[in-house]
Amino acid sequence: MLRQITTCTDPATTIIERHSPTGDRTVLYYLGTCRRHRWLAREWRGQRRRAPGGEGRCGVVLDYRSYDRIVQSHVDLWIGPASIEHPQKHSTIAHTLRTAATSRARSTADWARNPWEIETALAAALDHAATIAEAIDAGAVDAESGQHQVLAVLSTAETIDAATRGA
Repeated sequence: MLRQITTCTDPATTIIERHSPTGDRTVLYYLGTCRRHRWLAREWRGQRRRAPGGEGRCGVVLDYRSYDRIVQSHVDLWIGPASIEHPQKHSTIAHTLRTAATSRARSTADWARNPWEIETALAAALDHAATIAEAIDAGAVDAESGQHQVLAVLSTAETIDAATRGA
């Protein structure tokens, strides 16, 4: 899954690579940030290295983890911290996303720095992702196609959220 967590077009100066803890050392994800946006990578675990010559673009994430792990990453890294109540992992992804959407819709913590329209758009995006996840659970949409849709919506919302925080 390709994600873009910034709107920055600068070359990446720092690369974070997270490998599987198993013996095969498979890459789980790769994140590049420029010097100005390296604060976004604080919560991303993995091996950090400099990217001489601008290896990649700032904010690009190549994520090879499972659907469940990627959704949980979204919840842990940007949805939860920006919500009044951090949505905990529930029995299903749909329930986790529905809780996040509800929490974000009620959140007033960010209104001082984010216009109402942005908060409304982010809550609507999370609601949309939750609705697709619910449709997957109900068998109303193909699971693989639905998962791609959920991840695309979350990726777009993540980029919008990051832009409101100066990324």
